[in-house]
Amino acid sequence: MGSMSYTALYRKWRPLVFEDVVEQEHVVRTIKNTVKSERIGHAYLFCGTRGTGKTTMAKIFARAINCLNTKDGDPCNECEICRGILSDSILDVVEIDAASNNSVDNIREIRDEVVYAPSQARYKVYIIDEVHMLSAGAFNALLKTLEEPPAHVVFILATTDPHKLPATILSRCQRFDFKKITPGSIADRVRVIAGASSITLEDAAALLIAKLADGALRDALSILDQCIAVGNNIITHQNVLDVIGIVSDDFISEIVDYIKDKNIEGLVNGVERLSSNGRDILRFASDLVMYFRNLLLCKITKNPTDILDLNKQYIENMMLQSQAFTKERIIAIIKELSAFEAQLKYALNQRVFLEVMLISISVGSYGQSGDNSDLLGRISDLENAIRSGAGAAQPRNPNDTAPAAAFTAPGQASGRVLDRVPPVPGGGGTQNPFAPPSAAGGSVSDGSKSTAENSGVKNAAAHQPLEIWPEIIADLKASGRMMLVTYLASTRAVAGDESTIMVVFPTGVGSFKNVVAKPEYLEVLQSTFLKKLGRQVRIRFIDEEELENIVPSQSAGKDEEQESPLLKNAREIAGKLNVHLDIIDE
Repeated sequence: MGSMSYTALYRKWRPLVFEDVVEQEHVVRTIKNTVKSERIGHAYLFCGTRGTGKTTMAKIFARAINCLNTKDGDPCNECEICRGILSDSILDVVEIDAASNNSVDNIREIRDEVVYAPSQARYKVYIIDEVHMLSAGAFNALLKTLEEPPAHVVFILATTDPHKLPATILSRCQRFDFKKITPGSIADRVRVIAGASSITLEDAAALLIAKLADGALRDALSILDQCIAVGNNIITHQNVLDVIGIVSDDFISEIVDYIKDKNIEGLVNGVERLSSNGRDILRFASDLVMYFRNLLLCKITKNPTDILDLNKQYIENMMLQSQAFTKERIIAIIKELSAFEAQLKYALNQRVFLEVMLISISVGSYGQSGDNSDLLGRISDLENAIRSGAGAAQPRNPNDTAPAAAFTAPGQASGRVLDRVPPVPGGGGTQNPFAPPSAAGGSVSDGSKSTAENSGVKNAAAHQPLEIWPEIIADLKASGRMMLVTYLASTRAVAGDESTIMVVFPTGVGSFKNVVAKPEYLEVLQSTFLKKLGRQVRIRFIDEEELENIVPSQSAGKDEEQESPLLKNAREIAGKLNVHLDIIDE
C-alpha cells in the first residue's frame, strides 16, 4: 500500500446500503419502497445539517435505481453498473457541487444534456449538492428542467438550507428531512469504527466525540481520525480533549466556582492556563454559555438527570453550584456571555477580553435586582453580624424583614451606590440624581451637614458617590462602546472636587486603569460626561487603595474605626439593590 493512499475515515466508512445509514429510518423506508415499487419520482430534495447522510443516501439511491439485481430495494454493489458508479467510470450518475458551479451556464449545460438517453445505466441521475448556492438565474434555468424532465432523468438536490430555495423549486420536489444524529448512535458508530482499526475507544471518549460532533457523524469521524493519528492504541477522554484543544467540564466547573466566589485571582490564573495550553478561547466561551445553561436547568427542573446528557457526579456538582445563583442571575449571565461571545470573535486580544468578561460577570450585579428576596436576607444577616460584631448599629426589631428604608423611589437613578460615609441617624432624603456632583452641602445628605462643616466641605464632596455613573455606563453601552463598558464594569465613580471625577477600580483589576486612560477612551468618557452634566470635567483613574489615601477620614473619632470588610460588603450589596442601608453609631 503506497504511503500516500490513506483514505479519511468518513470516506472509507461511507455506507454502501440503506441500512447502514445511521438513524434516518424514516427516509430509508420511503426510498426503499420507491425502488421496490419502481415508482421513481423525477426530483428529490434531501435537507438536513451537515454529516447526517444526505449525499451518502443520494449515492445509494442513484445505484439502487440503476442496479441490475437489487436486493430488497438495496443496490447489490456487485453488478457492473453498481461497480461502475462506485468507481466513477459510468458517467450517467453526475455529482455537481452547486457551491462552485452556481452559474446559469453550468445549469444550461445540464439542461442541454438531459435530452440524451443514458449511455449504460437505466436512469441519468444528477446529484446537486448545496443546491441553495445556485444563483437566481441558475434556479430559473433549473425550473423548467425540473418540471418536465425526460422519463430517464432523476434529480437529487441536497441542501443544508432549504429555506433559501425558491418555493417554485420546493414544490417540484419530494422533500426528505434528515435528522441530527443522536449522541448515542454516534458514540456506537465511532466505537465500531475504532474497533475495526484495532483501537480501543473508552466510553467517555466516545461520548465526548459524539457531543462535540453535534449531530454530524462526519464531524465525529474526523475527530476520531485526528485522535487515531496521535498514535495511541487506547483513546481516553483526555486524549480527545487534547486533540481538539478544548477544556474539560472540571475546568469549566472550577471557573464557575471562581465566578461564584468573586475570586479574581483564580479567574486570571484560569485564563492563563487556558491560554498557555493553547486551548481555543472562542470554544471555551461557548462551552461556558452551555455550562450556565445546564446550571439553569439544574436550578429550575425537578430531575435534571432526565434532560442533561451528563454523568451523575457532574449533575450533583451542578445542583450544588446552582444554589449560589438566583435563576435571574444565571439568565442575565447567559445573555451577557452570549453578547460577549459575539464580540470575542473580533477582539484583538482575545485573552484580555476573556479575562475582562469573566471578571465583569463575577463582580457585576447582572440580574441581581430581579430577585431581591435572596439578597434582602443576606443584608439582614450582614446587619445582624455588624450589630453583634462591631456594635455599630442600633438593634432592630427582629420582625423587620426589609432594611429600614424602602427601595429607591421610581424617579431616582437606578444602581445608586451608597454613600461611603455612614449616614448620621435620621439621615435625610437623597439628592436629585441628575444634579451635578458639586462641592456644595447640597450633595451631602441633610443630616450630615454639620460633619461636612467640621472637616471642610471638600472632604464631604470627596466621599460623595457619583449618582449619574450608572447612566454614564448605560449611555456608553447604548452607543456600542462595549470594550469600554467591559473595562469599567466593576468600577464606581466619586466626585473629587468641583471639576474632578475619580473613577475607582476595585483591587485586582488595577491594570485596566492604564487601558482606560488611553486618549481614545478618555475622550469618549469626557464627551459622555459633558452631555450629561453640561460642563467639562477632569477624569482621574485610581484604585481603592489610592482613594483611601486621597480621602481623609470624616472626623478624628472615626480614625480607629476603619470600615470593616463586613460593612463594605453590606454597602456593596445594598448598593446593587438600590436599598438605603442605615448603619447607626451608638
